[in-house]
Amino acid sequence: MNILIPWFEDEPKRLQRDREEVPMFAPELTFVEPSTNAPSGGWAGRLPLWPFDRPEPEGLSAQFPDGGLELEVHYTAAYPMVPPDLWPVTPEPELSERSQAVWHVLPSGALCLMQSVGQWHPEASLTELLLKAAAWRLEYALMKRGNLSRMSESGIVSNAEHDHLFAASSHE
Repeated sequence: MNILIPWFEDEPKRLQRDREEVPMFAPELTFVEPSTNAPSGGWAGRLPLWPFDRPEPEGLSAQFPDGGLELEVHYTAAYPMVPPDLWPVTPEPELSERSQAVWHVLPSGALCLMQSVGQWHPEASLTELLLKAAAWRLEYALMKRGNLSRMSESGIVSNAEHDHLFAASSHE
């Protein structure tokens, strides 16, 4: 008889690690206990607008008065071997954007934050994905404004190439 053990019972130290690291990175995220909507648990709330290791572009906060991406994080049953699913709540990608790879959104509506399955490492911090999701929100805004024709492959987490576009937008 196969007995399925929830990931959080099999990996209690990982759960504890996530519960310590995530609030330090994103204080507005709240832990979600396992439920019908999130059988393996997760997180919900808002990410910081600019959590990157470089100065925030001038005027960025004025362009995003509500702050960073509002999202839901749903752990998968196989976490941490398989990354969690990150679902944008605000802004929510349009249905047509889910069918075009340039938006980095899966057909289901979850974010596509890795170029390949092998990019996720089970020992990696969940905050690494949250950082990419924060960057996704900003690139999504640039796409919607027509400043970009496609999201970058590496993202803006460590690439300042598109930072000037936010500063330019604040003077329009």
